[in-house]
Amino acid sequence: RRVHGVMLLPHGYDGAGPEHSSCHLERFLQSSDSKEAAIDDEYVNWHVTFPTTPAQYFHLLRRQLARPYRRPLIVAAPKTVLRLPEAQSPIGHFQPGTHFHHIIVDSCPDPSRIRRVIVCSGKHYYTLKKYLADNAKQCSFSPEQYSFIRLEQLAPFPAHELSGQLKCFPNAEKFVWSQEEPRNMGAWQFVKSRVSNLFDLNLVYAGRPELPTPAVGVGKVHQEQIADVLRSTFV
Repeated sequence: RRVHGVMLLPHGYDGAGPEHSSCHLERFLQSSDSKEAAIDDEYVNWHVTFPTTPAQYFHLLRRQLARPYRRPLIVAAPKTVLRLPEAQSPIGHFQPGTHFHHIIVDSCPDPSRIRRVIVCSGKHYYTLKKYLADNAKQCSFSPEQYSFIRLEQLAPFPAHELSGQLKCFPNAEKFVWSQEEPRNMGAWQFVKSRVSNLFDLNLVYAGRPELPTPAVGVGKVHQEQIADVLRSTFV
């Protein structure tokens, strides 16, 4: 019998130690039957998501109940997002006619001006946005020349939506995947193979190098790693 249970898994690199940093998102992605070289339908064995706003979380749970079929739902849910001032949704995002979005793209008045597209997932988006606002002079381009795409759902992989958005930036010089996790963890390997196979696009990695544990558990080293991830994303 199929189930449609929901697992809320804490996942956020806040320097508290390895066991508090990662829900090992990569294990759930590797255990899905999402296709690497073909477009997924909605019937993968389980759905893996990383919502970043209250409205997205609301619609995700609502969708889970309203669907005519059953699949388990995996939700990476960092505790810090619950009290993050930037993680807000206007009341209009909860009203009739609204729904869960597989990806979220920041509004951009002139897509032709974008020089770098940064693809990410989860609360790391807010860290990136804050760094860009506070360190604009240290970045390769001005803030209005960057665009952010958030993957709110990882499996099934939202190939149609992502492909359509990537085509909106004809003058982008680089497409970057940025993540907090080490290179051998997180969603990098899962996303890279699909972007390469389905879009024939070179997605550049920005994140921690390969590590044997999710986090170092040493505050000073943790902060140094965060600084390196942010610099490599924007430089």
